[in-house]
Amino acid sequence: MSFFKTQSTATAAAVAFLMLATPQNANGVIVGRVTDRSGNSLPGVKVTLSTATLASPMRAVTDITGMYRFAGLLPGTYTIEFRLVGFDTRSHPDIPVEPGSRIDVDVVLEPAALETVDRVANLPKRVAAPVRAGEVVVEVATSLGKIEIAADAAAAPITAANFLRYVDGGFYTNGRFHRATRSDNYTVALPNRPLLECIQGGIDPVRRADSFRPIPLERTNVTGLKHLVGTVSMARSGPDTATSDFFILLNDQPSLDFGGKRFEDGQGAAAFARVVAGLDVVRRIQQQPTAGQSLAPPVRIVEMRRAGK
Repeated sequence: MSFFKTQSTATAAAVAFLMLATPQNANGVIVGRVTDRSGNSLPGVKVTLSTATLASPMRAVTDITGMYRFAGLLPGTYTIEFRLVGFDTRSHPDIPVEPGSRIDVDVVLEPAALETVDRVANLPKRVAAPVRAGEVVVEVATSLGKIEIAADAAAAPITAANFLRYVDGGFYTNGRFHRATRSDNYTVALPNRPLLECIQGGIDPVRRADSFRPIPLERTNVTGLKHLVGTVSMARSGPDTATSDFFILLNDQPSLDFGGKRFEDGQGAAAFARVVAGLDVVRRIQQQPTAGQSLAPPVRIVEMRRAGK
């Protein structure tokens, strides 16, 4: 199949190379936009450009509009690769660059199957199990896609009930995911604070003054729940301070279980739910631009409600 077309297509996994004339005696340029199958921009995509004449590959990351750019390219044939956690990797060879040329390479990335996502992350599959008795499914519609969370009202009744009263009260509608931690913005401090990969969300800031009182900490040695990939847990400072902020894990964190020392008090955090669909969306949110650990801009929670309502 040829990837050289007069204009870009809008089909899944489509790629278009468009060569435009620019003044001669100038080096070449490759630019483009990366989107998902719905046409939404994908920021944070890692783009690698390589050729036999380069001592080392050139790298770029797509901006908030999904755009990337490589300039000052010498004549030659290049290979370009696109990577984003939660999506299939795309690699396209044989891109010809001539003096003074500009080539537009627009790419559509396909979401990876859940088992592919876990394999890429070198993690066991843990979030594909069906909903269990005692779990209440909550749909989280975000500006980057939908996530489904199963709150375990049987194992963690206090924490699940607290979360659900914020859901039922509409507090999370127009809320936001405001924090993302990953290897490029998290300072590891072994043995107590290994790399933490997660996103953190909360209610609509306008409704902060209407928050309920903090709840008692339901420790993991009581609930039997563990902080694994896809686990949803409550953010806290002291042992009984959790209100409405929650986080979703993208790597295993036994340091957050009871007895772990990520919290100096050794009491751990209150795991109360798990992602049952949309882990690729969680990973997509984690890969958005950050200022430190703060998502810049935050990812909007369009609506959160119990499934079926």
